Amino acid sequence: MDFSRMLKQLREEKSLSQKDIAEYLGLTRQAVASYELAKREPDYDVLKKLADYFGVSVDYLLGRVKCKDVNALTVGRNIDLIRGSMTFKEMSESISKKMGTMIFPEMLELYARGERMPFSATLKIIAKYAGVRETFFYTHNTLFTYEKEKELYKREEELNNANHARKDTKGEMGLIDEELRKWIFKDSSIEYLRLAKKIQESGMPPLALEPLINSFKSNKQN
Repeated sequence: MDFSRMLKQLREEKSLSQKDIAEYLGLTRQAVASYELAKREPDYDVLKKLADYFGVSVDYLLGRVKCKDVNALTVGRNIDLIRGSMTFKEMSESISKKMGTMIFPEMLELYARGERMPFSATLKIIAKYAGVRETFFYTHNTLFTYEKEKELYKREEELNNANHARKDTKGEMGLIDEELRKWIFKDSSIEYLRLAKKIQESGMPPLALEPLINSFKSNKQN
């Protein structure tokens, strides 16, 4: 559907007159009639005002995409960026294997083309699958920014997991002196705690902890 028919359809859906649109745009009714009769082409400012007025994207207004949501095209491009060289079928299978849930290839293709806006729950799944935050989908991205986003997401996840681990052990620390308690809850101590946890899980004897203890002492002195 081209711009002229789309404008008329959106106007009639809201039971508006050409005069209503003209007053909003600061134009004459004849100018709006010319748009709807495809006798006149709007400039970008008019297109943007109309898109904002009807709550749709400029691409939808021009008939380039079938989804009214203003974010559909941006979200779609980012989904396609995540897809990379995979086919939609391969991406669907990859999501199913990693996330344990199915998003059909046909739907992924509609999302990528900007013809359908994913539900919030679906976008959460794709975000977790790709290792990005949901906000990633609403801005323009490149391969470079995609990789940076994945790094940031990974750091945030590690920090969150470490915070959860510290909360879980907080109740068991009543007998630990206050100075050591403060050290444990410092962000700079996270790597040492992870190392201690790995040693503990490996089943190594207590003597294996001696290098770690010496490292603690050295760090404290510095």
